[in-house]
Amino acid sequence: MKERHKKQIEESFLMIEPLAGAAVENAGASGEGENPVLQLQLSMATHSINHEYARMEYDDTFDHERQEQLLEYMDDCRSKYFEARDSLVQYDQSALREFENDLMEQKLRTLNRFNA
Repeated sequence: MKERHKKQIEESFLMIEPLAGAAVENAGASGEGENPVLQLQLSMATHSINHEYARMEYDDTFDHERQEQLLEYMDDCRSKYFEARDSLVQYDQSALREFENDLMEQKLRTLNRFNA
């Protein structure tokens, strides 16, 4: 039952799957595959936005079971965001700072429309 609810939650959010661990590290090294910095940024953006939408749903629901599911999902998003962030900081700290600033600005502009 819990697994079914988790699947429903995941299906209701943007699900872009970046390259997995070793694939990200090896991408670009051989000239093949996607840019690892871009893949890490994509992962950060996806998990950050999914976390925000889950938080908005959490704020609007009074169903305790659903709130627990959303808390678990938000925790997973947060973990994946920081996992990608920790990898990106190793590639380029200034790119990380610039990306996080852009992401914050985009979230403020976009998500504030939904909260109004």
